[in-house]
Amino acid sequence: MSRIICFGNAKGGCGKTTSTCLVSNALSQEPFNFDVTVVDSDNQKSIVKARNFDLEDFSGVLPYDVLNYNIPTLQAKIKTLDKKNDFLFIDVAGKLDIDMDVEQQEISKVLAYADFLFVPFLAGSFNLDATLDYLKFALEVQEQRANSPRPLQILGFVNRFRIRSKMNRHLMREVDEIRRMTKIPFMKNNLNDYALFAETDTVTSFFKEDASGNDQINFVIWLKEFIKITTGK
Repeated sequence: MSRIICFGNAKGGCGKTTSTCLVSNALSQEPFNFDVTVVDSDNQKSIVKARNFDLEDFSGVLPYDVLNYNIPTLQAKIKTLDKKNDFLFIDVAGKLDIDMDVEQQEISKVLAYADFLFVPFLAGSFNLDATLDYLKFALEVQEQRANSPRPLQILGFVNRFRIRSKMNRHLMREVDEIRRMTKIPFMKNNLNDYALFAETDTVTSFFKEDASGNDQINFVIWLKEFIKITTGK
């Protein structure tokens, strides 16, 4: 049985697709070697495009599959994918579609399968309102699934954090208030704003146990917390 995971937010550019690739690249390779599949169900197909670009210069064995599935195909394949993988990541559009017809909705259908929803919080104007709208909807889905065999777990984390940024200091105060109001847990460690993470592809792992650079050290610490949350180990 997989851990089915989604990085979700209604605000574009918050890092959900980058986070998906960062984690998938690392977990699928040494020292973890988990069976990983990424399903790209976002209409923009950012991960599918990135994988196709990577294939132009890559000749080895790919660390994991990237599947170009729309929501109906995902629904048809989810049981097989659940059995096959240790981790199944679903990349979905960064929007709320609860006002659309049920047939056209995507977010609610993906959250019906996810075991974990990680919500990236990003400093800056207009970011927080969109994130809170998304979180409110996700909490409603979580409540509906509370008594199911696989309840939805929601966690927040701060992405692209800058220690000396006034906006990030303000964000951390907001995070404390959100934590108090919603009771959702937040990851203890932030993903900092490093150029390395912006260069993420669909094959390169940034996990190195003996990392010396601040960027890789930050990722190693963050990923270890992620693994502990999702596996209990």
